[in-house]
This record gives sequence, C-alpha cells and structure tokens, in this order.
Amino acid sequence: MIRFVFLFFCFFFSGSFLTAQVLAAPIAIDAIVAIVDEDIITRSEVASRLEIIRAEFATNNQRLPKAEVLNRQLMELMINESILVQRAKKRGIKISDGQLNQAMMNLAKNNQKSLTEFRTFLIAQGINYIKYREKIRQEMLLGALRRQYTARTASISEAELNGFIGQSGDGLEKAEYNISHILIALPDAASPEEINFALESANDILMRLRQGIEFSSLANEFSSGSTALQGGSLGWRGRAEIPGLFTDAVLKMQPGDFAGPLRNPSGFHIITLNERRAIDQILTEQTQSRHILIRANDLISEEKARNRLVELRQRILNGEDFAVLAKSNSVDYISASAGGDIGWMAQGGTVEAYQAVTDTLLPGEISKPFKSLFGWHIVEVTGHRTLNETAEVKLNKVREQLLRQKQGEAFQIWQQRLRAEAYVIISDPDTGEDTDV
Repeated sequence: MIRFVFLFFCFFFSGSFLTAQVLAAPIAIDAIVAIVDEDIITRSEVASRLEIIRAEFATNNQRLPKAEVLNRQLMELMINESILVQRAKKRGIKISDGQLNQAMMNLAKNNQKSLTEFRTFLIAQGINYIKYREKIRQEMLLGALRRQYTARTASISEAELNGFIGQSGDGLEKAEYNISHILIALPDAASPEEINFALESANDILMRLRQGIEFSSLANEFSSGSTALQGGSLGWRGRAEIPGLFTDAVLKMQPGDFAGPLRNPSGFHIITLNERRAIDQILTEQTQSRHILIRANDLISEEKARNRLVELRQRILNGEDFAVLAKSNSVDYISASAGGDIGWMAQGGTVEAYQAVTDTLLPGEISKPFKSLFGWHIVEVTGHRTLNETAEVKLNKVREQLLRQKQGEAFQIWQQRLRAEAYVIISDPDTGEDTDV
C-alpha cells in the first residue's frame, strides 16, 4: 500500500496588476478564501489540498467525511499550517532544494519505487507533482520548526526517567497501543461558560459513541485535533509515548473501549483503544553493507551500466579500494560520500532485491552486478550482527519516547496559543461575506 505523507500547505504569490487598457485578454484572479496574519489562502490551494485528501482516502479505502465537515476541518488545518509556516520563516528556517530532493528520493524508496515511478504514480492519481513537492518542503519546514522550538522547551531529566520506570514496573516494554482521540479545544483562560459548553459537547460525543456511532466519523466532524481528518488516529505508541493524561485509562482498556472526557490545558479529550499488540521480538538481525549504484539514462544503456559495474568489481577484486571507487562512481550521492556505506540495516530496511543479495553474502564478499528499483548495484557486506536490546538500549528507547511525548505536548500548546493570537478572516468568495475567527 502506498503510504502517503499527510501534509498541509499554502503558497505565497505576488504579481503586478496591469490596467484593463493594457491587457489584451481577461485574466482569472484566484479567489481569496482566508486571510491569516500576513498570508492568504486561495480557492485553488484548497482545491489542490482536496486532491491529496481524496487520493489518500481512496488509497486507504476510507470514506470521506461529509462535504461541509471536510471543508470546515480542512480550512482550520490550513489556517494552522499557515500560522506555523509564517513563524518558521520569521525564524529564518529554510529547506534547500538539495534537502528536498533527498526527501523525495527517500519517500519513493519507502514506497518501493524509483523516483520516476513515484512521480508517475502521483500524476496517475490526479495529483500535481510540483505542488506535491512543495508540500513535502513545507512538511520539512514545520518539522524543523518543531525541533527548534521543543529543543528549548522540553527535556527529560534522570529523575523523570527513573520515576517513570519505577511506576511502570515490568510491563514497560511488553505492549504497544494503537490509540485515537477527539479533542474539544478550550482557549487560554476559558470562561466558565466556555468550559461548560465544551464539556457538554464532549458528553454528547460520548453518548453518540454509546449508541454505536463510529469513533472516526465523530473525530472527523467534531475534533479540533490535528489528526481529525485521519479519524483522530494517534497511531501505535509505546507506553512511554502515551500522553500522561491518557495512560491510566489506556492501560485498563480493551480494544474498542473508549474513555473521557479527560481535561488538560488543551481542552477535553475522548480516547479509544483501537488495538493492542505484544512486543515479543528482542533480538534483531542486522546487516552492514556498502554499495556502488549506477543508473541507466539517456546516455547510459542498461547494458553499459551493468558492464561498468563488472569492471569496477574486477578492479576491487584486484586490490583497489571499494570506498574510493564508490566516492567517484556511485550515483547514490549520500552513501557515496561515506564510501558507499549505508550503515546497519534490519530486515526490511532496504528494498527486496538489495536485501536478497546481502542475505547471501559473507562479510568481505562482493556481489556480481544486480538490478533493483533504483538501478544497478554491486554490494559488499561488511558485517552481520544480532542486536540484543540490553537494559541500556531499552533505557535509551524509553528516554526517547518520553521526550517525543513531552515535545509533542509542548508544541501542541504553543500551536494553540499561536492560533488564538492570530488575525484570521475567512471569506466566502461567492457572497463576499467575511467572518472574523
């Protein structure tokens, strides 16, 4: 299944307006549907976003929310993303074309396709590839903003780590939990009336859940969380990654159970446990390898690419240094800079054709040329190992999970504050009516 990155974006534009006398033909002006601080959101941007959402829902065999629900949730998501993009740019955060190109290659690889095949697939889904690239750039931009903000606002002390482990006991690494949630948001310094209204809304959702209405549909319609259009899904979480507010309830749940309303500064939450799975695998088989990649193109045929690797392999067998030849010949430029080394990879960490070869090689052996989705390779295995998750490794994993969870909570609170402080006008381009939100 193609794994889309669910991304949100807006585009800036500028231009000069010519008088009617100068224009030889009328020019269609894109309608503005929202003003967000110093940015705007246009009708065409909303339409482009809908293309992505429809493709994602179709790929995952999901039913789209009702049109009015989808439009409302989509507008709120785009407003929030616009606020964060503006904040990132004010902080001087940029994503270079080189960084973007590497991200696109990684995305194609994760979908077991070459970049050309991935581009073709997206176009076949009716998705504008150029705009999709810019969505990836924005996702990277917001990821950098999140890392920059949380690096200064969230950390895990040894006391917190030891306290969490002491409370968790032996069950810490025995299970993972697939959770979804609905957020009924509250503003900062909410009035008693606002709190009561939010609480009534949360209780109304709980009543609907008891009547058998699907959790994901209610999340689509009512949640203010960033994953509302994904049915409120928070995905699989280790115990340390479960928000502290939810932990006690989740650990007592059976799949299908729900709980709430749970209150924190963000608002009232309703949660459900979709699935729970045991973690039995402790030993991990890994392989370290290095390779040289050559791709066929308009100047190099498939046969010439393969023959070039036959020649390079023989030179290595004759005593030349693999790393030196990788740096000067491989078109996998990231690994080439490291002498062709791709590091330690667990099973499934590389494409099937590559792994099938490395699984058969002993350390020091060099493969004959073979073809994968990315082109022609020769590969040398430099080591096999079985990684045992020692107590120290598990401790580091728990520390990382706790940090991610704490960073997520800090960033969510900051994002809600930015949204509350933002100047936002939503306009109906058909009626010309504006709404200050």
